[in-house]
Amino acid sequence: MWDGRVWRDGRLKVVEHQDQERAELRIFDGSQWRQARPAPVEFPPVVGSTAASFTATDTATLALPAGVRLGDVVVSVCASYGDAEPTSEGARVRRAAPSGASVETEFDPLRAGYAMTLDPTKLHLRVSMFEWTPDKGRAVTWRVSGTQDTNAVVMNLVYRHADTTRMPSDPLVDYTTAMGVDRHQLQAGTDHQSLYVAVALSRELTGVRWPAGFTHPIDAFGAFGGLQVHMVAAHTVGAPSSPGVLQLDATVPELGVALITVPGRANADGHGVWILGDSAASTLGTTTYLE
Repeated sequence: MWDGRVWRDGRLKVVEHQDQERAELRIFDGSQWRQARPAPVEFPPVVGSTAASFTATDTATLALPAGVRLGDVVVSVCASYGDAEPTSEGARVRRAAPSGASVETEFDPLRAGYAMTLDPTKLHLRVSMFEWTPDKGRAVTWRVSGTQDTNAVVMNLVYRHADTTRMPSDPLVDYTTAMGVDRHQLQAGTDHQSLYVAVALSRELTGVRWPAGFTHPIDAFGAFGGLQVHMVAAHTVGAPSSPGVLQLDATVPELGVALITVPGRANADGHGVWILGDSAASTLGTTTYLE
């Protein structure tokens, strides 16, 4: 049972006439009452996302998608341009005290933050992954330097039916960088749901094309000094080979691509996943078995 602060074992009884029976426990997930937490699936689906850009501010706060529920996994990505790397910042939630007066409680909604920096530029990318519970609030806050040349783009993605017991200590599995390119070979995935996030600095880029098989593309745009920043993300199932080439419609001076894995239920048979058109990772009898 959730008592407003922590989970407790509720030893409740139901009295019916002269007999007592153990009550059926129910959990309120923020939207409905459930008898148990959502069961994990092998490829957790994305159920919502938000994105926004921020300029010359000390903190960048972005609301989570509507309908986030207990047990959902939130991935928050912050790309910033400035002298200081973005850091997670404790958010404030106003709760009613027993006397009726409101009090402020500080908490840090981010489980952890991991960063990459595109040298020699001042473009930073940080990623956070955490399990959502009601005490985490309905927004994620990042602290940036706040100077005039500081700009940030934040993207929040929510996944359902993820295996929260197997969340990685470092959600940023891998990243690659490139300069002066209009296409980029994506790095090989690991397992479960693979989230690829690309950040490009350019004055001319207007869009990208993900390889076949990618789903749920998300775009966010901002201005970093005299350049525009494009943060794009999309999903595919994890495979031990590259899922293909990310095609850009213009040559960009700076590009960084991060790979994030959203963990799901372990594959019971231990075999790989058949991916149509993947001649490297889906070779019948070698990497893939039909059962």
